[in-house]
Amino acid sequence: MWKVLIADDEPKIRRGLRNLVDWPGMGMEVAGEAEDGEMALEQARLLRPDIVLVDICMPFVNGLQFIEQLKAVAVDCVVIVITGHDEFSYAQQALKLRVFDYLLKPVAKDQLIAVLEQAGQEASRSRSQHKYLNWASRETQKNLPLLRERFYNDWVQGKLPSGQLAEQLDFLEIVLPEQAGMLLLKVVGACQREALPRAWDKEMLLFAVQNVLMDLWPADRDKMIFRDGRDAIVAICPLTGLAEWYQWSEQVQQTLERSLNQLVVVCQQPLTDWGESVAAVYQRLTAELNKRLNCTPVVLISQKFIDTYYYKEDLSLQDVAKAVQISPAYLSRLLKQETGISFIDYLTGVRVQKAIQLMNDPAVKLYEVAELVGYSNQHYFSTAFKKVLGVSPAEYRKRGIHA
Repeated sequence: MWKVLIADDEPKIRRGLRNLVDWPGMGMEVAGEAEDGEMALEQARLLRPDIVLVDICMPFVNGLQFIEQLKAVAVDCVVIVITGHDEFSYAQQALKLRVFDYLLKPVAKDQLIAVLEQAGQEASRSRSQHKYLNWASRETQKNLPLLRERFYNDWVQGKLPSGQLAEQLDFLEIVLPEQAGMLLLKVVGACQREALPRAWDKEMLLFAVQNVLMDLWPADRDKMIFRDGRDAIVAICPLTGLAEWYQWSEQVQQTLERSLNQLVVVCQQPLTDWGESVAAVYQRLTAELNKRLNCTPVVLISQKFIDTYYYKEDLSLQDVAKAVQISPAYLSRLLKQETGISFIDYLTGVRVQKAIQLMNDPAVKLYEVAELVGYSNQHYFSTAFKKVLGVSPAEYRKRGIHA
């Protein structure tokens, strides 16, 4: 039964409209009446009518003002204007407000019945559409994590149609931070050579990794964490400072390795913008990750040891070989074969990258940076830095270069 509201300041007109039609026979009921626009709005809030018959000239709030405000109260309501004003400007305003029909008084019975029948059909279509939209909205919310994961994968692989980024972000309710970095992470095996690896199910392992990332994620930020189809986890992280970000990724890596007893490889890079940079950075990090994954477990564990203890001034090949329980000569040969560089070159590269992170904080002096990454002599640090990047630490900082 469709609910009808009649709004007209003349009691005779309201009575006439009520008595002119066999409402129940049309599947309708006159649920309420109002003699002015304010009362009509109040009735609309209470009754939620499906169809409204409204006059234009009413006190306090006129018919056109009422129709405009009605959209916020009953968005799907079918509005029929019945008025004694045959002015084009009124009709024009009514059309702009998308009224269903515009009838002039006095209204013939047959004409009103015909319009009401059409209004009932429109109300039925509107209700069906509303139900569908509500269903679609619920389904979208239910499947939002899956939709986001698909979107993220298309985004990093450069498959998004041109110019649709903002639209899809809005649809998926994703708020991007002003600055961000991308992190690729993959679990590759047991942390220690002698450890008996737990028989992890792949899905359980990836689920555990994502949960750790969720727990350690900065508060009040969208969690852009997803799988890339190659069993790697991708995280697009909010970035407040490079040093803090690298420290956070180290915390993630250490927490995962401690809780899972699995070796974790992490590659990361800041994003320069939200356009094509995302796909380009993902490609670079994927290439870097694949390069590292081509190494044997003993080399990965050796690299992990160096990445952890790079700050020790006297860190040597012998220390690393002892930790992984192979001879220094064999380790040296493996490092050269699998990475293309020597132990000292790898150590220097790690120290320079750590130095870059520290140098983004202008409060840290260069001699302090040198000491923090394992060089007691600033001149030696400067020589090593220039060998890797082609500029001295002072020149690097002066140019404002960022990692």
